[in-house]
Amino acid sequence: MATAKTTTTRTRSTATASAKATTKPAAVDATAVIDLDRVRKPFYAYVGVADLAVEKLRALPEVYVHGVTTAQAQVSQARGSVKSLPDNVREQLQALPTQLQALPAKARGTYAELVKRGEKLVTSVRNNPNTKAALKQAKTARAQAKGAATSVRRAAGSAEKAV
Repeated sequence: MATAKTTTTRTRSTATASAKATTKPAAVDATAVIDLDRVRKPFYAYVGVADLAVEKLRALPEVYVHGVTTAQAQVSQARGSVKSLPDNVREQLQALPTQLQALPAKARGTYAELVKRGEKLVTSVRNNPNTKAALKQAKTARAQAKGAATSVRRAAGSAEKAV
């Protein structure tokens, strides 16, 4: 017969779980440490992307109006740049390898910015007095619902006994 004993501890930045299992032939001891800050980063990046998308969507009408007013100027400029198009393409092809090598660093930087943006938003929502009040009301409502369920169960039991 196997027996197991597990223990868990948690700090702000890490969670540790240890398990010791004993069986007749051998004993197993396992420990796992999880870096919670590293686990939270994708969530913060997701929140940061959503916040950035909302910001861009809010600015969309302004961008549209500006784009319509500058469209005529861009059409005139495009007619003049057709002659220099082959030279521009050659220059861009030569610069392409350098740009491709810079992409991973740029992606890491963008990811870090999104994580920072998401963490800032989550912290501000968490510390908002309205959020704290809503959480307190939810805890009160949960306790009341639990109490109501208990009293209904007891009333049903006493009614059953009476019958």
